[in-house]
Amino acid sequence: MAGKVLIIWLWACVNVCECEPAMFGEVSSPQYPQPYPADILEQWDLEVPQGYQIQLTFNHLDIEPSPNCSHDSLSLVSDKKVLGKFCGQSSTDRFHPGHKPILVPGNHLQLFFQTDDSNPESHIGFNASYQAAGCGDPKPLLNGGVQFISGSNNEYHSVIEYYCNQPYYTFEGTPNVTYTCTEDQRWTTNDNNDNIPPCIPECGLNTEVYFRGRVFGGMPARSGQIPWQLFHKRQTIGGASLISDYWALTAAHLVDGYENTTMTWLGGTTNTRVKNPVIMETEKIIIHPKFQRVGTRDQNNFDNDIALIKMSDRVPLSSNLRPVCLPNKTHEHVMEGMMGTVSGFGGFEKGLKSEILHYGHIREYSSEECVFGDMPVTDNMFCAGDDVQHTDSCRGDAGGPLFLPMLGYGTKEQRYEVRGIVSWGPPECGNKMSKSFYTKVQNYLDWIRETMAKN
Repeated sequence: MAGKVLIIWLWACVNVCECEPAMFGEVSSPQYPQPYPADILEQWDLEVPQGYQIQLTFNHLDIEPSPNCSHDSLSLVSDKKVLGKFCGQSSTDRFHPGHKPILVPGNHLQLFFQTDDSNPESHIGFNASYQAAGCGDPKPLLNGGVQFISGSNNEYHSVIEYYCNQPYYTFEGTPNVTYTCTEDQRWTTNDNNDNIPPCIPECGLNTEVYFRGRVFGGMPARSGQIPWQLFHKRQTIGGASLISDYWALTAAHLVDGYENTTMTWLGGTTNTRVKNPVIMETEKIIIHPKFQRVGTRDQNNFDNDIALIKMSDRVPLSSNLRPVCLPNKTHEHVMEGMMGTVSGFGGFEKGLKSEILHYGHIREYSSEECVFGDMPVTDNMFCAGDDVQHTDSCRGDAGGPLFLPMLGYGTKEQRYEVRGIVSWGPPECGNKMSKSFYTKVQNYLDWIRETMAKN
């Protein structure tokens, strides 16, 4: 049998170089609605966008009937599998699909129309329309994923559930989010909301929350105990607290003068000499607008000593690197009469610098008990330390966290919060005057959240 092949691409072409699959279309046999010619083989390749299924509906089908459609036939092929081979003139014929839509498993469909030269009478062939069925691929979720709860192939009535990558990310205020594929080809929730809530980092947890460890007294930190602690050892030595998977909180005086440079911060480690810390580079350094700027010169006013650091890439969270929570505002003393913990890589014994992350437990004092020269003291700072154990922050700890509850007593219900930022104190540390001033984080919550949202 002599034949010919005609391939018809039913795509909605944007231009010569870029084509996008059509959401719907129509296909007919040659010369339709006139009788089709004898002795031909023609092929159509149909495609709808990825994530949808093709739904094919025959508006008319009149092909010469024969046993097993051995003479003239229309074959439907998807993913190299024959879905059907049709002929006949009415829906009562064995090889006639009728007017019921045919739902193809995927988004590609091939039609092969073949005739021989034995057609004893005229038949007009077929006319069919197709459209994209279902809701398409669900939107991706950053730091999370999606799974089918019921149904498949994004079809009508399918139900999907979004999830966040545990244990480092979670939805805020809800354990899971489900969507249903509706008649209008949209993934929607019960409240008809198309917006998928973001996965936010879990804050204020460390390895001890999961393994119920306890800390007694100050000592070198173990891996995962203070996973929000960051460290900078070039240009200026100091610390910072990771508060999201992009942002960190530090003291303004530590980064003053370095806003137009790229600072490199280390995280995920308790030893500054290890070969594999997580290295983070800054994209932005935003100093509080009311901080008295002096560049790299000596500071004589530490009011509003707070700055935000945005990293150039998303921080890869792990058990050794995860954010601390921001506090709520309180009308009581910042530390609410409890002991807190301060941590850093600064001095720990008569001016010696440490390569190991240390921490100590301290309590809050009144400003009258912490007078160091004529430096101004404002309501944006508070004093803390420990006269008994001589525990104190020291040179090289600036910018680091003072957090509550005391290390070892955090739980999933009472998570660690950064209440203070190491700011300033007496020239010497570790003596009977073991007290320093800390920036009061709760006074800057609105500025922190607004700055992060705008940048």
